[in-house]
Amino acid sequence: MSRNLFNSSDLNELSIEQDGRKLFLRKGEVSGAGQPVEPEPPSPPDNTAVKAHMVGIFYWTRDKAAKPAVVLRQHLDKGQVVGFVEAMGIMNEVEVSQPGSVVEIAAAGGQPVEYGQTLVVLESD
Repeated sequence: MSRNLFNSSDLNELSIEQDGRKLFLRKGEVSGAGQPVEPEPPSPPDNTAVKAHMVGIFYWTRDKAAKPAVVLRQHLDKGQVVGFVEAMGIMNEVEVSQPGSVVEIAAAGGQPVEYGQTLVVLESD
């Protein structure tokens, strides 16, 4: 329907971009009309978020009153424990999935966290 409207208009070209999708029409050419144009893939992120894997209370160490076990610019190795989420009285370790350096500490000790909430942000090596 929109192609018929375009063909009957005085326009030679029409370009529309909305919600990450692009549509480009030009009279006199046939090029897969009606097929969505694939958006460019996003560039790979340089940062990795270490996220809570469950709902509970976040602590930096098993000693609930202690200060954070990590500091900004500290290098962390894959599998290194950065904190604990207490759920039903059990302290569950939060481990780093990729090595990197800490660029942001996004959680406060002793505070409730949600599943998937960012705790620490790492810059990939």
